[in-house]
Amino acid sequence: MVPGLIASGLVTLLLSLQAWAPIERMVNNQVIRWYGAHGWDSRLVVISIDDKTINQLGQFPISRNYYAQLLEVLSENSETQPNIVAFNLILSDDIVADSPPPSLISSHDGEIRLSQTDGRSATARMAEAMRQHGYVVLGQIWDSEGKPIEPAPVLSEAAITIGHLRLPIDRDSFTRSVEVFYRDVPALGMAAVQAYSLDHDPVHLPSNLNNFQINWPGPVSDLTTLSFVDVLSGATPPDFFSDKIVFVSYGATASHTPLRTPFDYRWPVPGGYMHPAVVDNLLNRDWLRSFPWQSVVLLLLFGGPILSKLLFSWNWLVQLIVVMTVTSIWLLVCVIAVRMGYLLPVTSPVAVVLSTYVWVVVWQRLQANALLQVRSAFLNTVSHEIRTPLNAIVNLSEMLQETPLDNRQREYAESLHSSSQTLMTLINDVLDFSKIESGQLLIGDYPVNLVETIERSIELLAPRAALKNIELVYAIAPNVPALIRSDPVRLQQILSNLLSNAVKFTAVGEVSVRVRASPSHQSRSHTLWGRLLASVRSKLPDWIWPHWLRANYAERSRPDQGLYELCFEVKDTGTGIPAARIPHLFRPFSQGDISTAQMYGGTGLGLSISKRLIRRMGGDIWAKSTLRKGSQFFFTFDAQIAQATLPPPNYLIGLRGTRLLVVDANPTRREQLARTLQTIGILTLLAESLAEARPLMNNRLTLAGLILDETAISTAEASQAINELRHLSGDRQLPAIFMSALKSDLGSDLGAALDDVVILWKPVKQSALYQALRSIQSPDLKAAPKTLVSRPTSLLSRTTLKILVAEDNRTNQKVALRLLELLGYRADVVNTGIEVLTALEHQRYDVILMDMRMPEMDGVEATQRIRHMPHHKETWIIAMTANTMDSDRELCLSVGMDDYLCKPIKRDALELALESSPALQQLALE
Repeated sequence: MVPGLIASGLVTLLLSLQAWAPIERMVNNQVIRWYGAHGWDSRLVVISIDDKTINQLGQFPISRNYYAQLLEVLSENSETQPNIVAFNLILSDDIVADSPPPSLISSHDGEIRLSQTDGRSATARMAEAMRQHGYVVLGQIWDSEGKPIEPAPVLSEAAITIGHLRLPIDRDSFTRSVEVFYRDVPALGMAAVQAYSLDHDPVHLPSNLNNFQINWPGPVSDLTTLSFVDVLSGATPPDFFSDKIVFVSYGATASHTPLRTPFDYRWPVPGGYMHPAVVDNLLNRDWLRSFPWQSVVLLLLFGGPILSKLLFSWNWLVQLIVVMTVTSIWLLVCVIAVRMGYLLPVTSPVAVVLSTYVWVVVWQRLQANALLQVRSAFLNTVSHEIRTPLNAIVNLSEMLQETPLDNRQREYAESLHSSSQTLMTLINDVLDFSKIESGQLLIGDYPVNLVETIERSIELLAPRAALKNIELVYAIAPNVPALIRSDPVRLQQILSNLLSNAVKFTAVGEVSVRVRASPSHQSRSHTLWGRLLASVRSKLPDWIWPHWLRANYAERSRPDQGLYELCFEVKDTGTGIPAARIPHLFRPFSQGDISTAQMYGGTGLGLSISKRLIRRMGGDIWAKSTLRKGSQFFFTFDAQIAQATLPPPNYLIGLRGTRLLVVDANPTRREQLARTLQTIGILTLLAESLAEARPLMNNRLTLAGLILDETAISTAEASQAINELRHLSGDRQLPAIFMSALKSDLGSDLGAALDDVVILWKPVKQSALYQALRSIQSPDLKAAPKTLVSRPTSLLSRTTLKILVAEDNRTNQKVALRLLELLGYRADVVNTGIEVLTALEHQRYDVILMDMRMPEMDGVEATQRIRHMPHHKETWIIAMTANTMDSDRELCLSVGMDDYLCKPIKRDALELALESSPALQQLALE
């Protein structure tokens, strides 16, 4: 035991003299690196005044006008402004860079330009911006004589709190800790967390520490860092800063204090990253706690003699094994302790086994390197692998139903098709839900035609509604902008989800969509208390801060020019929802009740996805319902106007000032028809039934035509009713438009009985109505036989269209060929991208249906090569793939593809994609 006592005594003595400190710091760095980076908190953002900023602004230090402009940019929207903005800068009266007070504005070309301000000083302007934001933290330091260098008084008054900027640096140039308080002033990171706690769950600060041991989350390159000028120029979307803690600090090469960390030890980084690391540790409660010094001494004094006694009883080989084992275990304990937030001494315990220390270190380093090389890469192929066989199942089961089957076979085929559709819906819902929850789903900003978006959504549900004799109608208020800036795909997805539920739970009656608009109101709170209340309100749940209270509060705010709040209402006459179930509707996998799920099926994700999408769009959704009378779903969001109105087609100018009689029993559709005709300049006579229309005709008003719907005049009485109305008008050739349900096939009957009858298949699209109105004003069209609007192109045109299908899956090849055959097309088939190029060398094709993933050469590379072939640059290429991510669609379009079809391929979608090809449109004209 004597050697152990001597070794323990010497090690303890050196420990008390801090002799092990240099080695201990070096080893601790290595232990932390062995443990590895655990990632920076996503709520942290650094805005760096980097070399790019200094070069572009042309001064150092920069004017406080720029800081004021930054705060104004971050505070434009109270719902998307950062929670905290902390300036890791010295902003005292002694250090001022006040150039003539400029105001940064961002231009369309991305350049930073200056404009005149209102004449206020830079400091006053910054103080005002700080008060507007309400959660700004400033820093202070002390000079070499211990005198505080505080922020300018006006800035101090505007700041929510102040923290010190001291940057402790150990003798080896590394920074491992920060003083919790210095002269009763908390560290900047501590102050930022204290301010953050005012509006969030309290964050517990260490109260019994003098030094705060930093547990570095990883390399500073992993922390989100933005250039100061990029933020000012608008390169970063405002909603990016929502719920963020932002640090503003110098990062320019000539201005920052060097900082070394266990992960950034080769090249120093700006010192401004220390306080974000402190905030990260406090938010996640994973700062490093030092092991008590007394416990270390006891461990060394008792551990040395015990180990010495054990080693003396074994031979050198066993001793070596024991020493290596003990050393390995201790190092492993130290690594695990770092994970648990404790920093154990490494050097002093290992010093007693110095002869094996190098080997242990090497072993641990090899182990760490091996662990760093093990990375799990999750490929986004789950959807692709499932959709490929589902494409065959869905389409073949649908085709099977079109063949001669007995009752049992047809029942099996229908069940197979229905189950495959249910599985497809489940896959889509789960993938969408996963993307939303992971934050991968982005909301686009494109011009959106509301009429077209609503009509597309209704058209998808039209076959199901027709089978149940349900009317699908919509009405858009006159003040609703024609084009808005939003995401058309997500808006249609929301509408489709709500309409699908409405049709599912409605047995009789109608499903309607109504859209209203009003100038958007944006709350502007000028006081700290007002900003605090606004922040709290935005985070309150619906049951505390319901939608009607939000709307009532918004009405007292000032409107923002050019920004409209759109309100969509989807109403049905279905079964209704019990009042007790409405609060649970928007939860994942939640439905009205168990019996509803069993009767109607579904995943219960549609409403949950819709709510998350609407929230991502900055809106809200809620529901009202009366049991056995129906339900109403409302959702709102703000959108910028892209274009207030759209002019009607030029070919309808001749109808201005004419008068049409509209007979329709459905008030919603009648209202929308009248509004659409009024935008053209057509006067309307509205009637709910034939009996109501007769007195209007007796007035002997000159009419240009009739528009009748089968809800007012049955299909059996249509011929007689139209003749009667023509007789009353005094015009035997008065043009007539008859609107019929999609399932009806009345074209031949009405066309044989009457002249100048245009049949519109419901739900009626605006574009189809415009085309039908041409028959009223054009003599050539009047003399023509019956017109069937939205009928497909001729069979002759389709058979002459040259189509090439590129698909490697044999079953999907058969499916594609059969789908094309059912639509009246013929096609050739190849298996790979190379075969596509070979086929194009021998023949010219009008359309190529291109699979994305094929052996030898995929569809992307094949498309790129085709676009470089002189004789095939204009070939219409349609992607046909099981990849469903937005990035996949963007990739297809970026490489030169013209359209995109997602598997399973729907017959209607394929038909629409083919009819969009220039070659088929040209053939149809010929």
